[in-house]
Amino acid sequence: MDDPQLLSNEQLLTNLENFVEEERERLPSFLAWLGEADRRKLPEDKGYSSTFNFCVRHLKLSEDEAYRRITAARAAVARPQLLSALADGQLSLSAVSRIAPFVRRRDAPEIIARAEGKTAREIDEILAPLRPEPEKREMVRVIAVASGPAIGCTTPTLRVAFSFQGSLALRDAIDRIRQLLSHKLPRGGIDDVLLEVARDYIERHDPQKGLPGRLSPVKGGSSIAAGIRRVVWARDGGRCAYIGMTGIRCVSRRFLEMDHVKPRTLGGGDTIGNLRLLCRPHNDSERRRVVGERRYAGTTWPLSAGPPGSS
Repeated sequence: MDDPQLLSNEQLLTNLENFVEEERERLPSFLAWLGEADRRKLPEDKGYSSTFNFCVRHLKLSEDEAYRRITAARAAVARPQLLSALADGQLSLSAVSRIAPFVRRRDAPEIIARAEGKTAREIDEILAPLRPEPEKREMVRVIAVASGPAIGCTTPTLRVAFSFQGSLALRDAIDRIRQLLSHKLPRGGIDDVLLEVARDYIERHDPQKGLPGRLSPVKGGSSIAAGIRRVVWARDGGRCAYIGMTGIRCVSRRFLEMDHVKPRTLGGGDTIGNLRLLCRPHNDSERRRVVGERRYAGTTWPLSAGPPGSS
């Protein structure tokens, strides 16, 4: 195997593309063979307790890899068109695993066709109505969580377990809030996000301000006029404006920063034409490209609070 560090940028990307293409071509064949071996019960004949046991012990797959591949292989035995969709890149292995429980339905071909080219979340939305669950009542209860290396070794921490069924709109709103809070809460879970929103609402609307702990102001304020920031935000659609060498635009909405196309240190001004939104990774790469590794500060504005306000 070639040392990756000795490859040019173009060679490295080409190797990655070739590997993915080869794996995509080989995976359908592997699943077809695995499905037929499973159908003939060949692993049991060889002394393994199951196809899963054979994949883990003999083929050295991880348990997760074995489960996904066996699930997909058995689904493909019933619906061979899944293998064609895999080979074409219209479905991923994860997508086939999701579709597997529905392959024996009469409308399975339509389900497969609808799922092609979709993301995992979109596939879940397609499949969910096919297996509805009973509505569950909301539940809020206090629980104790062991935080030490072994249960019983430390004083448990009191937490609150919330259980409820929300709308797709709520899910999308939480996703958007996570993007807007990515600077302040880079690894924030749903509990962190909801607490931040709750505190903000109470700070704005509760005359008693009964919840202790105020929201801390956004760090790293900007001298760029709010009106200019709003125009740049709207022009770039609230997402990273970086366009790669092949014409592909970054679509990240996380860790957005206001970037000067021509840095201030090189005479660039705070004008609409000289400003753009970049995600932090692309802002860093552009900084290195323009000014090298020299120390360079004071040219970014964290947008952790989302679109600029009127302040």
